[in-house]
Amino acid sequence: MKLPSLVLPLLVAMLVFSSGLSAEEEDAYVQEPCSEEESRLPEEVYSSEVAEVIFISGGIGYCESQAMQNASKEYPLELVFVQKTISHESYLAEIPVQITDAKGNLVLDTVTKGPYLLAKMPAGRYAVTANLYDEVKTQHVTIAKKHQRLVFVWVADY
Repeated sequence: MKLPSLVLPLLVAMLVFSSGLSAEEEDAYVQEPCSEEESRLPEEVYSSEVAEVIFISGGIGYCESQAMQNASKEYPLELVFVQKTISHESYLAEIPVQITDAKGNLVLDTVTKGPYLLAKMPAGRYAVTANLYDEVKTQHVTIAKKHQRLVFVWVADY
């Protein structure tokens, strides 16, 4: 089933921020501790392209989001996908992402499974392209020893 284009970002935001909350007092919420199962990272995927890229993508729900954030420093590249409106920000999923090396070779071509994508890849200079509803954004990054974090932000008019 294909969801209307505006529904998916809202559903992702609700899933990221709503799971695991319990009311202890009226109007007061406390995050319940995450179980080991809830905190498990998505399985690493090996890129089918030429370069040796290992990545995970996810971050749906509070616990998986926290697990992804905690693991991010173990990966040289962290990508985050956000949509801003006048009144709020929403994390995004199902974002087509392509990464090319300095020679223009495609090293990763995937669709995200949540608002985070963490990648282990050889040192070098890369162009990272992400696409939301045909609005393509490209950022350049140099992978070396230091962790790099790129945030892709789309602004909506509603």
